Amino acid sequence: MPDAVLRLDPLRAWRFVAGKVSALGAVTSPPYDVLEPAIVRRLTDSDLHNMVRLILPRDPELGPGRYDEPAHRLAGWQRDGVVIQDERPALYVYEQRLGGAVLCGLIGLLRLDPTRRVVLPHENVMPHWVDDRLRLMEATDADLEPILLAYSGGGAASDAVDAARDGEPWLEAETDHGAEHRIWRIEDPALIAEISEELSKHEALIADGHHRYAAYLERQLREPYRPGAAVGLAMLVDYVRHPLTLDPIHRVIPGLDLDTVRLRTPGDWQMQPGRVEGDPNRISVTDGSSWLTLHSASDAPTVTLLHEVLLPAWGVAEDNLGFHHTLADALALADARQVAVELTAPTMDQVLRSAAQGVVLPQKATSFGPKPRVGLLFRML
Repeated sequence: MPDAVLRLDPLRAWRFVAGKVSALGAVTSPPYDVLEPAIVRRLTDSDLHNMVRLILPRDPELGPGRYDEPAHRLAGWQRDGVVIQDERPALYVYEQRLGGAVLCGLIGLLRLDPTRRVVLPHENVMPHWVDDRLRLMEATDADLEPILLAYSGGGAASDAVDAARDGEPWLEAETDHGAEHRIWRIEDPALIAEISEELSKHEALIADGHHRYAAYLERQLREPYRPGAAVGLAMLVDYVRHPLTLDPIHRVIPGLDLDTVRLRTPGDWQMQPGRVEGDPNRISVTDGSSWLTLHSASDAPTVTLLHEVLLPAWGVAEDNLGFHHTLADALALADARQVAVELTAPTMDQVLRSAAQGVVLPQKATSFGPKPRVGLLFRML
């Protein structure tokens, strides 16, 4: 088998036509796994062509048939000229700005790496979500959402990204709270070759999109002779030049109460009443009225300790958990019959070290950001 190398190929991306929709920003969406019901309702109302109508198939009771609706909808958008394909292949430089937060990197077709030698996952996946994303990919024959990868020291590739941003954008859009999105194209073969040579020296961490990447790999297994199945849509960020944020994902645990937490937490854990802030290694649990803060002497990420130590001690099955990117959403569900668990984020060093060793954190361990907006660019196979 040839040596695996990090590779991002150009593509002829698909995009919305500004004159066919209310606004380019109005048809975009955050990634599927951060969409709370209130956000989905607002996006659905914003424009008949909002991407949430594709990435979140409705009516779960329909079973596999629920993926037919987004497939038919996308085909209709193509037929009506609402979305069109770029004339020439390119690597796309994407920049997102909101206040002082900036996301900047390259979008292209990521060469898949089943051996995990250069594309490194850092957290586990839930099979039902992998199956969900795969069914959507197969029904639409599309990659609708780029996954997000992080690498360091991009050299010539990062120089090309920054140089492109000095020119006029190819596409611009504005979304919630004044977030600004700009895209530039890189299509010069010599420059693309230079970028490819630079990227081949690196490995990349999957920052966001583990379930979609697992679905890419499964699609490749099912269609090994289809050239388009060997790659998947991805955004690659040099996190040294353009840093990413790293936040926790909190849990809600049905059927668990604070008395059980007090009684069944292992004796070598420190336990304090209240929510103790400022401790990067704490786990805080609440039923909506009272808090309990737990601390372990271990230097393992708190999410690992929760899943490997505390959940078994409390008698909690992992498939009963709810996951929430904001603490407010988790706290809104806490009551005497289910607790909310506030976690602290792993450090970048912890994530990188575990990924390099081939050790994955539990599912939904981290939330890297900012995340690329869905709908500005997508890919049809």
